[in-house]
Amino acid sequence: MGYIIHYDICALVIYAITGVVFYFKKRIPCNKNKVFGILVGDSALSTVLDILSVFSTGEWGIGLKIFFHTAYYFTHNLIPFLFVIYILFLTDGYKEMSALFKSFLYTPMIVDLLLVITTPVTHFIIYVDSQGGYHRGTLQPFTYIVAIYYLIFGIVYAMGNRSMLSRQVVTSITAFISMTVVAVIVQMINKLLLVECFAASVCMLLIMFTLQSQDDMIDQGTKMLNWSSFVNRCSIKYASASDFTLLLIRIPDFKMFMKTFGGRFSNSLLRSFSDYLYNFVNLGDGFYLEDECFALMFPKDSEKVGETYRAIRKKLSENWNIGTVDTLITACFMRIDCPDDVDNADMLVDFIEQFKHREPETERLLHATDINFYDSKRRSEVENAIDKALDNRGFEVYYQPIYSSSRNKIVSCEALVRLKDEKLGFIPPQEFIPIAEENGKILKIGKYVFEEACRFIKKGVGTSLGIEYVQVNLSVVQCMQSDLVEQLLSIMDRYKVDPSSICLEVTETAAVYTPHIMEKNIKTLSDYGVKFALDDYGTGYSNMTYLLSLPFRFIKLEKEIVWECFKSEKAHIAIESTVAMIKKLNMQIVAEGIEDKHQLDTLLGMGCDFIQGYYFSKPVPEKDFIEVLKKNNTQAVTV
Repeated sequence: MGYIIHYDICALVIYAITGVVFYFKKRIPCNKNKVFGILVGDSALSTVLDILSVFSTGEWGIGLKIFFHTAYYFTHNLIPFLFVIYILFLTDGYKEMSALFKSFLYTPMIVDLLLVITTPVTHFIIYVDSQGGYHRGTLQPFTYIVAIYYLIFGIVYAMGNRSMLSRQVVTSITAFISMTVVAVIVQMINKLLLVECFAASVCMLLIMFTLQSQDDMIDQGTKMLNWSSFVNRCSIKYASASDFTLLLIRIPDFKMFMKTFGGRFSNSLLRSFSDYLYNFVNLGDGFYLEDECFALMFPKDSEKVGETYRAIRKKLSENWNIGTVDTLITACFMRIDCPDDVDNADMLVDFIEQFKHREPETERLLHATDINFYDSKRRSEVENAIDKALDNRGFEVYYQPIYSSSRNKIVSCEALVRLKDEKLGFIPPQEFIPIAEENGKILKIGKYVFEEACRFIKKGVGTSLGIEYVQVNLSVVQCMQSDLVEQLLSIMDRYKVDPSSICLEVTETAAVYTPHIMEKNIKTLSDYGVKFALDDYGTGYSNMTYLLSLPFRFIKLEKEIVWECFKSEKAHIAIESTVAMIKKLNMQIVAEGIEDKHQLDTLLGMGCDFIQGYYFSKPVPEKDFIEVLKKNNTQAVTV
């Protein structure tokens, strides 16, 4: 019989490509990847056996033909079964199988393989006559029935667990089943056209470049599964009602290491620490959650959680060696039992974010119960309030005056955003601004405040009462925008505002996070005439580089720093020296937080150029601010 094996040969080429890419590209040795590797190997072996069964001839060929055909059916019939196992591992459902589920899963395949193994004697599946002719046995259709059974099994299971499967996974499953069915039908119609193995090879290649893609699953620095992989894994766990326990580990001193030893050392530290954590879990159960936070996943109530915590604590009590540097690492720990402590993936994300930003506690293992759920609920409510305010222009801009010592009057003001919600009432900026920065809404808020400031300038009322420029804050997220210059110039042009009437306040943190983008934006806007102030000087990553390289006109001393000079003589001397240094650099000082006459006299005595604080006025709405200007700038301010 003239079998057409061209498709089998093409299948071998495809399997060779799949094997090279899969086996030579480093993969996390989790169960899902192991099953896929077995699936590819079994499918490729099935193709080789299909070809060998065609070419086995002669006196010894009959025995070989029987062996090759039997082995082919054994390996080929395993493909749909292994694919179902692969789907189970995709949904993390393999560990949660009931006895009944296992019987439906394994029984048909066991029966099928027994029939195949015994077929040289029983001739139930295939047999070869004395002339070497190949014939299908009376139970050969049973193998197709079993294959269809597993394809249907996979469809039913996938549809029943759609909440745990992405669209990409569903598409790949559908393609695999569709191509397999079409190939089986074609080969049943034309028995000489061997296309089943070819269809399987194409399916394996599709799966590898979709479901098995690792580039978007692994953090390249630590080589652990990344944040998105963690969220996806936890979502699957919750959807399948699987209990699990997390041990979170955070290194609070990482930014200090970064600043002291540099990026190369810090990255090596993270990689070394992640490698150490793999002593306690399989590679597929370790995650890097960004912000120097790691997560290890264990079965629920596993004794290994406590043992792991104690082992890591003991290890961290010793010096940690990175190259030629020995250092001590401190870590914070938290245990979360899911779903007992946290009953859904969204709340789990909130708990982890709170853990990341919680004050470090290195002496004990925290539990999820140590974090008040009210914090998560409050955050969700504030996020909703932000969204509602953006949709309904519910934010309001307040203005706080800035007094000039040389001109003895108010010459500027700072535009500050305020949020008052119908349900929550007044929400402090220190609460909603960090949340808006984390979820990206700060970009819209910043644009709104800048437009409101430009609208205020355009009205001209403030200008007629002595306001020369308005100070507007730029958030860290805004500073990261490469098109910031175009955005701001466009708004100023729309409101016909002279750039010299705008002063943008930039925090030291923003300069640290985006030094190159920040430098480009500041210098470009400065060329257009926009003024710049370095805000909260002395509280963050104080770096003389920013003072020397960037065209800041004003340096703002944060109120906590200012207040320190009234608590100790050393602080007074330090601030006095700081003011003198900055003035020698031809920059002007703005002292924030001045609340009484004594503080005012002290800061003016140090040589501060501008004063901002409750002594003149708290931040007030535009209408009230105009009244403050009328009261102060129509008469000399007593100092």
